[in-house]
Amino acid sequence: MPIRIANNITALNARRRLAENSADFTTRVERLSSGLRINRGADDAAGLSVSEGMRSQITSMRSNVRNAEQGINMIQLAEGSLNEVSTMLRRMRELAVQSSNSTINDINREGLSAEFNQLSAEIDRIALSTTYNDQRLLTGFGNRVTEDDTEGAYPATSTALAGFAGVRDISISGAEPGDYTFVDNPDANQLTLVYTDPDTGAVSQETIDLGASLDRDDVAGINLVGKGTTMIANFDRLGVQVTLYGQEVDPDVVTFRSTIAEGAQDGGQVLIGTGEELQVVDIAGDWDHDQIADALNAVLITMDPPGYAVHKQDNENEIQIHTGGHEFIQDFGENGVDLMLEPANWYQDGQLDDLTIDVEASPGGSLQIGPDNEPIHRMSVDIGDMRATGKELNLNGASVANLESARAVITRVDEASLAVAQQRGNLGAYQNRLGHVIASLENGIENLTASESSIRDADIAMEMTEFTKAQILTQASTAMVAQANALPQSALQLLQ
Repeated sequence: MPIRIANNITALNARRRLAENSADFTTRVERLSSGLRINRGADDAAGLSVSEGMRSQITSMRSNVRNAEQGINMIQLAEGSLNEVSTMLRRMRELAVQSSNSTINDINREGLSAEFNQLSAEIDRIALSTTYNDQRLLTGFGNRVTEDDTEGAYPATSTALAGFAGVRDISISGAEPGDYTFVDNPDANQLTLVYTDPDTGAVSQETIDLGASLDRDDVAGINLVGKGTTMIANFDRLGVQVTLYGQEVDPDVVTFRSTIAEGAQDGGQVLIGTGEELQVVDIAGDWDHDQIADALNAVLITMDPPGYAVHKQDNENEIQIHTGGHEFIQDFGENGVDLMLEPANWYQDGQLDDLTIDVEASPGGSLQIGPDNEPIHRMSVDIGDMRATGKELNLNGASVANLESARAVITRVDEASLAVAQQRGNLGAYQNRLGHVIASLENGIENLTASESSIRDADIAMEMTEFTKAQILTQASTAMVAQANALPQSALQLLQ
């Protein structure tokens, strides 16, 4: 082998090996000290990208667990308050039953009435004072079914509640905000509710079979809810529950059908209003259905709350009248006109077709139980207005001050107690669901952490082996560099 001194190739080779072994030694030291196989993008670009996404998801899911736990705490607070409301309603029923007995007089009832009124006021106070982080829970919390009118005339939203479809009530439990439309085919005995997501446009639906629950009217050739009964159409997957009326059930009749034949009335007047504030509507004997509906509507839309009247074009002999809760008097003597009114709010098969429910979003009542910004990662919690004067309990004006009102109150308190029990049941369902949410999240965190660990964490046994190898090679390389640098010294012997 020639002897050269200008370039020591052996030394260059040994130095290159030393640099490689030193870099490998540094990498092993870094991994052993951090416990991670991937400390920078250069270690594993694809692995870093995947593991960073997993880390973000794991962190979010841990926050979701805290959200669910706080949701349970909030629901327990509301349910605890409603427990006391249930107790007070039982006492109010006891007072109503006691006041319904003829062995006591109105003077004796004054004490009963005082306690009854105080209990009613306390229910309102509890509803107003039950708060979680300055949010009232029992005065209406979460998404709600809208019932607003347009210009005080015709229902613009939730047309299923217009009063002519046989719907007594619509309650929601976790229903997403947006539009729900009924598909009601009278030939199929099935009722379908279709939900359209306002953000994505995605459509979901649920169909229930009403055939076994409806009665058959062979004379009219229709299926309908039994007379004097109600039925519940429970669209549980969508979180919507619809209560349907049968005939002669509606306790507060505010909707009527006028079935007068064209030109059959002799003309006259009807009175519309509340108490002494009655307005007169003149109806001529030669008016058609459109003219009669227009005359009634002109007065009804000015009321507070408003009502309306409309001639149904698909049934030329029918005028639908919504009184808005006001008196509608047609039989008051020789000036009265008989419009042949009959109660209109009862359900028959096909009645809900193409009618809608509008669920309005609320700032409260939405729990983020998943890591992403999608409806599936959120859970809605809906609590009705549980004040005594609210829509759910409907005890406004209830009194046990006399025999007749006390007897009427018994049924109203029973309905209020049922409403509270149903709401407490819903809250219990929310709590149980959140318990499963937490268990699922904890399981997901565990498995995702295992996946992230397999990608990113260092194998200590392997890294220790590689560390020892790199340490020995580094020491050997250092020694070889010294030996290679000594090779040119042999050229000096040729100069002696």
